[in-house]
Amino acid sequence: MTPPAGDDADGSEAVTGVGESRGPTGGDEGGVAERRVDPAEAFAALSDPLRVDILRELATAHRERAVESVGFADLRKRVGVRDSGRFRYHLNELRDNFVRKADGGYRLTVTGVETVAAILAGTYTHGGTLGPEPIDSECSACGADAVAVYRDGRCAVSCPDDHSLFAWSLPPAAAADATLPEIVSLAELHARQAIERGLAGVCPKCSAPVEPAVVTERDDPEPARPVPGLRVRCETCGGRLVGPVGFCLLVDPAVAAFYRRHDRPLDDRHVWEPAFVADDETVEVVERDPLRVDVEVALDGDRLAVSVDGSGEVSVRED
Repeated sequence: MTPPAGDDADGSEAVTGVGESRGPTGGDEGGVAERRVDPAEAFAALSDPLRVDILRELATAHRERAVESVGFADLRKRVGVRDSGRFRYHLNELRDNFVRKADGGYRLTVTGVETVAAILAGTYTHGGTLGPEPIDSECSACGADAVAVYRDGRCAVSCPDDHSLFAWSLPPAAAADATLPEIVSLAELHARQAIERGLAGVCPKCSAPVEPAVVTERDDPEPARPVPGLRVRCETCGGRLVGPVGFCLLVDPAVAAFYRRHDRPLDDRHVWEPAFVADDETVEVVERDPLRVDVEVALDGDRLAVSVDGSGEVSVRED
């Protein structure tokens, strides 16, 4: 059986960190990158609830009026602080890293935008549990009903025999008011997008460059046959994406077209269900230097000859 189809098996998020994309307020003045600060120093600046309220109100002002900046008096009134000296002190503690003064007022930096988004999404503060409950799938290892659970921001699918099928992190706000099957579908969408970005050499969360790799090592020191897997590790934010080599095929256009020709769109199937993901016997390491992995893709007696190289690139062979 393949390793759990999802993010890092040790429970950490597959992709974590603060992105470098432009926020709704645009880039920094003059295009100057934000200065790097010690993470402990950055989070210490958010230790007072008033400072978090300032970030929330700056984000709210942008959503309401699409303003580039909010004046000092207006921002103080929004936060509800009468003492201007006290308010200025806490505002200054956020300056440069989370808040920047511009155009006669204050606005969020890129880091500020990402931080507010994480706070509103409940990434740092919200828990909650749904399930376990059966979903419309079967375990590829034993045929038992697949069971899903959402707990502490993580969606996991397994079976009563504890065969792990899928696991992915999902912010609590994304799961609010959703049923467990809807949460599973959303987690799968996030997973597909993360796989596609990781294979393109981009960390799905922090957008730093990454180098996807297909590896054959396993925990078993003497495996009967090495089972290759996809690994993407971000040296910037520390996140990891871990899954079977079949993950590479999940987002490949030629494989998707093959499934559509047979009226079985890949997007309609759970990510752990295609045989090229679930069944180790469909995968064979045929060359090691350079690495080449052949994967069997078959539907209704029709076959697609597919190979995956050491970087996760998929190619269709003419056998």
